[in-house]
Amino acid sequence: RMNQIHSKKGITNMEISRMTVKGKGFASTPPDAIAISLQLEDIKDTYELAMKHAAWALEQVRETLLPLGFPKKEIRSTHFSIDSAYEHRNDFRGENKRYFLGYRYRNDLKITFGNDSKRLGEILLALSACEADPEFSVYFFLKDRQEVEQDLLEDAVRDAKAKAQILAAAGGVMLGKILAIDYDWSEIEMRSHVYAASSKMAYDSAPMIDLEPEDISNSDTVTVVWEILNAQKA
Repeated sequence: RMNQIHSKKGITNMEISRMTVKGKGFASTPPDAIAISLQLEDIKDTYELAMKHAAWALEQVRETLLPLGFPKKEIRSTHFSIDSAYEHRNDFRGENKRYFLGYRYRNDLKITFGNDSKRLGEILLALSACEADPEFSVYFFLKDRQEVEQDLLEDAVRDAKAKAQILAAAGGVMLGKILAIDYDWSEIEMRSHVYAASSKMAYDSAPMIDLEPEDISNSDTVTVVWEILNAQKA
């Protein structure tokens, strides 16, 4: 870019020398919350039967989780669908054909709570005995994201500054003011997938589960543009 400076002698063009450096920040912190995703799925002969069974399975999950501190409003559905189900197989002539199986329903649910390994064990034990046979997975995540995101950005800017100072010293120039800082503001992933199982797991093994998740580590990048002072002109 060109800045135009007006003077009595006319207009003089002066190009600003600049240096662009990318900085990467890192942060790590223990998770403070747990999420359990549940999946209820089955195939029934008719649409009406599929709807009835989906409602029954949902009620079974609600009854299982209510004594553990999860009222109906805290068991949230993230996806629900009923679709025709087919499979491909060879007929008696050896020709591959599509056969109608019925209607498949799927209901995805989610519950969240504070990071408590004892409570997690109790919930997994209860789900393992649920008559609806839900598939489920557990992940730990960071509910309070603001402090970690701030640490990431501060570390990334410090990294960019350190790199710029090294480059400036090697090039025999000085850093001036910051001209621009670019950051894409994309959402940072703040969770780690830990455990997946189903209610068909061995009932007696559930009380032995003691999950200690790793710290959630992440990184982010910023781009900083500095003015370069006393740069040699070609």
